Amino acid sequence: MHIDSTRLRELRTAKRWSQEQLAELSGLNLRTIQRLEAGAKISTESLRALAAVFEVPAESLLVQESRFRPNAPSQAVLDQMWEGVVRGLEFTGTTPRPTFWWFLLAVTMVLAVGEAFAELLGPFPARLVGLIVLLPLIAASCRRLRDAGLSPWWTLIGLAPVGGIVILLWLWTYPTQTAEPEGDAKAV
Repeated sequence: MHIDSTRLRELRTAKRWSQEQLAELSGLNLRTIQRLEAGAKISTESLRALAAVFEVPAESLLVQESRFRPNAPSQAVLDQMWEGVVRGLEFTGTTPRPTFWWFLLAVTMVLAVGEAFAELLGPFPARLVGLIVLLPLIAASCRRLRDAGLSPWWTLIGLAPVGGIVILLWLWTYPTQTAEPEGDAKAV
């Protein structure tokens, strides 16, 4: 849980209390009050103590999820990885370049975990994980190539030994192609 540090500071200054006075009244450590006003996570006990001192509902001291999410820089990355998982079997549409590369990183991490388990349990976990991520990876590749203005069939070049995957990696780096508006098409 994250406390709304701005609201906490406003409540404290409205009562004309110093951080030391708030710490004494709430029974919390001064350093805890300082950390909470800086936006640190809050425990349930501390939240209840502050809510009692300010005579407000505990929920009113917390940051609303929609207000907190944009401030988390890693959340956008996790959202992009999750989008690849959710759209795992969707071969239509497009996937922007950053979203694709974050999803590819997630696939690589899952494969690495499968390999780690393979060291302990034999080759079965690695093969199973490889099969599980294969179809979503092919689907993401098709969407990425379509976003780059290429045919999704270029995904099949990855089947060629060594050079095929290098070419496919190069194709994945192409920038997004914007479609021409229908009214701008030139008649021949």
